[in-house]
Amino acid sequence: MMMPSGNTPAVHGNVTSQVGAGGARRVPVAPPNATGDGPPPAINVSLGGFLLLFVASRLLYVVLIDPSYLSPQLYDELYVGTIAQELVTGPTLPFADYRTNNYMLGTLMIGTLASGFFLLFGPTVFALKLVPLLLFTLALAIWCWTIQHAAGERVAGYFALLFCFSPPLLTAYSTASPCCHGESILFSALTVFLLFRMLSEETGSLALPALLGLTAGVGLWFAYIYGLTLLAALGCWLWHDKGRFWQARVLWFALGFAAGFAPWIAINVQTHFAGLVIYDKAVWKHFGLAYLWDGLAHPWKLAPVEFLRTIASDDIGDRYSRAVNLFYSLLYIGPILTVGVLRLKTGQSAPTGPRQTRRMLIGFCILYLVVFALAVQFSDFRSAHYHVPAYPFLFFLTAFSIAQCQELVPLVRRQIQTVFLASVVVLDLGAHAPLLSLDRPGLAFSAKGYSYAILPWTYFGIHAPAGSGDRQFILELVQRPLLSDILPKLSSDDQRDLSRAIALLLAKAVPLNGQAGEFARFEGLVPPGFDRYFYYKLGVKAMVRHPNELYKAVAAVEFVRHRSPTAYQLALVGIYRTWPVVGALNSSPESLAHSPAPVAPELSPHYWRALGLWAGRYWYEKDPSLSRLNAHLQVFVPRLDPSVQKYFLQGVAQVLFTYLSADNWVLAAELEHFPHAYQEDLLEGWGMALGEDELFSPYPWKGQESLSWMTATKGFSARSLVSIQQGKAQFEAFFESPAARALEPPLRP
Repeated sequence: MMMPSGNTPAVHGNVTSQVGAGGARRVPVAPPNATGDGPPPAINVSLGGFLLLFVASRLLYVVLIDPSYLSPQLYDELYVGTIAQELVTGPTLPFADYRTNNYMLGTLMIGTLASGFFLLFGPTVFALKLVPLLLFTLALAIWCWTIQHAAGERVAGYFALLFCFSPPLLTAYSTASPCCHGESILFSALTVFLLFRMLSEETGSLALPALLGLTAGVGLWFAYIYGLTLLAALGCWLWHDKGRFWQARVLWFALGFAAGFAPWIAINVQTHFAGLVIYDKAVWKHFGLAYLWDGLAHPWKLAPVEFLRTIASDDIGDRYSRAVNLFYSLLYIGPILTVGVLRLKTGQSAPTGPRQTRRMLIGFCILYLVVFALAVQFSDFRSAHYHVPAYPFLFFLTAFSIAQCQELVPLVRRQIQTVFLASVVVLDLGAHAPLLSLDRPGLAFSAKGYSYAILPWTYFGIHAPAGSGDRQFILELVQRPLLSDILPKLSSDDQRDLSRAIALLLAKAVPLNGQAGEFARFEGLVPPGFDRYFYYKLGVKAMVRHPNELYKAVAAVEFVRHRSPTAYQLALVGIYRTWPVVGALNSSPESLAHSPAPVAPELSPHYWRALGLWAGRYWYEKDPSLSRLNAHLQVFVPRLDPSVQKYFLQGVAQVLFTYLSADNWVLAAELEHFPHAYQEDLLEGWGMALGEDELFSPYPWKGQESLSWMTATKGFSARSLVSIQQGKAQFEAFFESPAARALEPPLRP
C-alpha cells in the first residue's frame, strides 16, 4: 500500500519549502475532493462545526445519562477526582505518590487537569468529565486536520461524523477520567500528524522528529497501549525511508523520546521498576501462544471477532445489545468490504502519484489495526475497554471507503451519502436511548466528584512492599500520613469517608492469633466512632479465612468476647453475613433448616438471615428465575417456625440484591409479585442489602442521593419504598447506635 519516498507530497496544504539556494516552490498536496473526479456531494460542515457537535452531544449525554451508567469505571474516576481535590486544597503527599498505579502514570496528569476544572466549576462529577471531553475534542481536531490534507475534506467530514456519533462504548469512555486508554487516542492523533508532516517535509527540519519522539515518550508512560501506535509509526517510517532510514532525524527522534520518557524512568528507578508489573504479573507474562490456540479452538474468541462482537456494548448477554453490535459492525465493515469487491470487479487500483500521502495514511491505519489485533490475540488483555484506541483508525478506513464507493459508483453518489448519514444518526440514537433517563437529569452537576475512601486502598496497593507482611506497613500508613496529615484538614463528610476506610484497612491487617497486645495496636488506631466497622469486618475476615468451616471462624474471634460483648456480637454478625456468600453449596437448605446450629438468642435473627441467603443462592444459582424462586419459597417457608420466617425471607432478598444488581435492576420490581405475606419481609431484606452496599461503598453519595439507592429502588411502588427504607434504616442503626442492640425492630403483632 505504501510507496517508498520520492518527492512525497506534503501533508498540509500550501506548505512552502526552500529548494537549493534560491526560490521557493509549492509542495503538491491532495486536493479537497481527492476521492472523486468531479464535484461530489460533501458535508457542508466546517471543522469548528463538528467540534461543536461533538462537545454538545457529549454534554447532552452527561446531562441525560441514567445514574446507573454514570461512568464505566467510577472507582478510578473518583480517585482521579481525589487527586484533583488534593491539589486544590493543598497536597499532603509527594506528587508522584498520588498515582493510581505504577503502569498508568498519566492519571497524575489527568488529575492535574481536573484540578483546574474543579477550581472553575467546583469538585463535581461534571467538572471531572470535562477532562476527557477536552482530550477527545483535541484528538478529533488533529485527526480531522491530518485527514483533510491527506485524503480530502469529504473523508475528513465522514470521519468527524463517525467520531461524533460513536458507539455507546466509545461515548462512555470519552466522558470518563481516566479514559481507560482513551488518552492514547490523543497521542495517536499527534503521532500521525507529526509523522506525516515530517515525512513530507523537504527542508529536513529536525524539530519535527524531536517533537515526534517527545510525543512518543510521553504517550508511552501515559498509557502503555500507545506502544501499538508507536510500533505502527516506526513501521511506516521504516518503509517510507527504507535504504536510508539512519539519518540525523532518527537521532533527534531518539533524543525527544528519551526526554519524554524520562519521568517514567525517574519514578521506576525509585520503585524497582514496578511499572513493568501489570495486575501482579510482569508485562511479558501477559502474552503467549496459548491465547492464540484458544482463539483458534473457539473462533468467537479471536481478537477481530471479539472486537466486532463488543464494538458498541460489552453486555453481549442482552439481545438488544447484540443487535446493536451487529448493526455497528455492518456499518463499519460493510463499506470496506464493498470497496474491495467493487475494485476487484472494475479492475481499478488505488491511485498513485500526488495522492501518495493518502495511500500512506491508509497503510498506516491498516498496519495499526493488524498490530492491534495481534497484540490482543496473543495476550490476556481481552476486555472491551482495551479496544478504545482502535476506533479512530477504523473510522478513517470506513470514511475513506464510503468516499471511494461514491467515486466507483458515481450514479448513486448522493444516495450513498444519504443512506450513510441516516444510518449513522439513526443507529446512534437507537443505541444510546436505553442509556438515557429523565429521572435525574443533570445529576453530574451536583454529585461530588471525589472520594477520600478510595485514597488509603490505592496508596496501599501502590506502596506496599512486595514480598513482605502488610501489617507493619498498614500501621505506619494509618499513623502517617492518613491520621496525622490528611484527616485533620478534611470536611466532616470527607472525614467520615476516610475514617471508615481506615477502620476497614486496619481490619484487613489485624491478626487473628488472640494476642491481646498485638490486637490492641490496630484497635487503638481506629478513628473514634468507627470501631463497629472494624469489629464487623473482623468477623468477615475470619469467615473468608475459613470459608467452609463456620465453627473455626467463630473460634477465631472468640478472644474478642473478653474485650467487649458488643465487639464480639458485631464480629459474629460479620461471620453470619459472610458465611453463605463464601461457603461452598454442599448442603441443601432443607438439611440446614432441619438441623440448625446452636446460637445465642440475640444472634438467632442473623443466623436465619444467613440461612435465607444460603437457600436463595442455592436455588437461584441452579435456576436463575424469579418465578421458580417464588415457587421454592411457597413450599419451603411454611415449614419453618413462624418466629424465624421473617429473617429467612430477609436473607433471601439479600441474595437477590446481589444477583439482580449484576444482572438487571429492572427485574428488582418483580419482588412485588411475590405472595403478599412475604413482600414486606423481602423488601426489608432488600433494604438491608442496600444499606450494607451503601455503608461499605467507597463512593461519597449517601441516602437517596446515592447511585445505589437510585438504581436499586427504580420501579418500586411508594409502599414498597417504605419497607425498603425501614430495612435500610435497621442495618444502618446497627452500626451507628452507641450501644449494642438487635439489628431488627420488635416483631410485628
